[in-house]
Amino acid sequence: MNRRASIALMLALAACAALAPRLEAPKIVASSVRVVSVSLPDVRLAVELTLANPNAVDIALDAITTRVALEGEHVAAATLDRPVTLPANGEARVALSARGDAAAALASLGRALGAGRPLRYEIAGEARLADGTRLPFLRRGDTSGGRP
Repeated sequence: MNRRASIALMLALAACAALAPRLEAPKIVASSVRVVSVSLPDVRLAVELTLANPNAVDIALDAITTRVALEGEHVAAATLDRPVTLPANGEARVALSARGDAAAALASLGRALGAGRPLRYEIAGEARLADGTRLPFLRRGDTSGGRP
């Protein structure tokens, strides 16, 4: 291939890359956290997220890593149980397994109960797509069902 053809090919590829649609991160539209077991010093949680895909194409999620915080304190880390595909402009439920610090979780629960208010939580992390793209996400709420 001559030099001009090589340059033209590189320019065409660069133009295609610039025109490729940029994916929006999935949105957490619902979440639930359930205690599976407490075996000091660990707590195991089942985290279920309903993720909405705001994109016009399916998104294949290979991995999700999250941090679960209660009352502002990190209490657990969660990972995707198995890969999942989010349908274009649709929603899918995603199951995560979490393991964390039982003492931190119980202390956070005690602070909320002692103050007579719902327990505040935060689920933050990132989704990794099949192509390696990483998309961050965040959800905050409380046990009353509210979203601060």
